[in-house]
Amino acid sequence: MTLIRFSLFALLLGLAACSDPAYDVLLDYEKSLCRADSLVQAGVADSTQTAEMLSELHREYSRAKELSDGKRVRMQPADKRKQFLWGAFSALMFGLNIWLSIRDIKFRDDRKHRRYLVDLSENEQRLRNNEREREELKACLEEMSLTEAEREEVHRSLTNLMAHGNRLHEENESLRTRLKEYEKRPVPRELELLKKEGERARHLNEQVQVLSSALVEGDEVVEQLRRRPRFLTDADWEYLQKLADRVYDNFTGRFSQHFPQLTPAHRQLCLLIRLRFSNAQIATFTAVSPSSVSQQKFRLKKRLMEADEALFANGETIDTVIERY
Repeated sequence: MTLIRFSLFALLLGLAACSDPAYDVLLDYEKSLCRADSLVQAGVADSTQTAEMLSELHREYSRAKELSDGKRVRMQPADKRKQFLWGAFSALMFGLNIWLSIRDIKFRDDRKHRRYLVDLSENEQRLRNNEREREELKACLEEMSLTEAEREEVHRSLTNLMAHGNRLHEENESLRTRLKEYEKRPVPRELELLKKEGERARHLNEQVQVLSSALVEGDEVVEQLRRRPRFLTDADWEYLQKLADRVYDNFTGRFSQHFPQLTPAHRQLCLLIRLRFSNAQIATFTAVSPSSVSQQKFRLKKRLMEADEALFANGETIDTVIERY
């Protein structure tokens, strides 16, 4: 759009360079004719020279009047110098227009390629989350303490997850088909740089995750709890809370501030999920069955969705949502 406006502006400049105000030109000719007639009548100017000048002025006057045709602007043919300059300028603008158009098309194609890659990667992660969520919901159905209404809700959630998973599979197949069109194309330098930056960012993020996990896994109390799970005492809960706050930047405080409606039992479950304890370990810590843990996670997810529906918009599991904090 900007290029089109610039081209129109250049065209107007060219028209302006080949035009002059008609009224001013005609007025100048009339003044010159009157002055020449006065000189002839006074006998000051040479009659032969004045006659030639008057003849030339008459021709110019007639030509200007004919070209103007009563309009405020008259068009006059450009000389060879102007024709060359404006021809060169037009050719330059035409070439620039073609070059920018090709570059714009290439940029859009590269952007589509990057978008397809990102979408495919995100969809694969959503499918993994979908599988985990389905397994947890199936474990919920095995829990006999579920009410009839809760069972119906779990069944609806399973149906929705299966439909969402099928849509993701179809979308991934479409993305892979589109990406095949780009496999034989040379990778642009900008895309190579973006890939390197993306890999560097992922590498840094992985390093942070590894260091955080190492701090947790290297903790003596956590290591003992993973090897020999047991019912947690108040002192254990306090220790694990301080550990999570130290490693994950005040996790319990931030999470409680974001979701103040959660009960103490919900917060304890979130703490154990953040420290990446398994369902079986959490069941031992809280003296319940593993299927009860899945049921508690399902109810916790409902509470979080009531506070912020966007948390699970892309099929995230309760574990992945909590691990983001």
